[in-house]
Amino acid sequence: MTRTILVSDLSGEPAAETVRIGWRSTWYETELTATECAELDEMLAPYLTAARKAATKPSRRFVPDTTVEEREEIRAWAKSNGYELADYGMIPKKIYRAFQKAHA
Repeated sequence: MTRTILVSDLSGEPAAETVRIGWRSTWYETELTATECAELDEMLAPYLTAARKAATKPSRRFVPDTTVEEREEIRAWAKSNGYELADYGMIPKKIYRAFQKAHA
């Protein structure tokens, strides 16, 4: 029999659960104990009370806001840096992020 025991990413304590948090268009997962979950709930309570639920679920699809010229520049950069991608269609996330990192 195999058992998986989740431990808190904060404290290293056992008996944790995976918590998913969305912030600024990015989703995060972390393992927290019941006490840490309660602390997070308490900390977020004023913000969640003032907030409204989103009309739709966030999309997992990442579509950067780019112009045709920017996409051409990204494709040229990617090809000159050893990435393989089509001349049209969606630019893979890993290539877009690598381009952003290289030009930061």
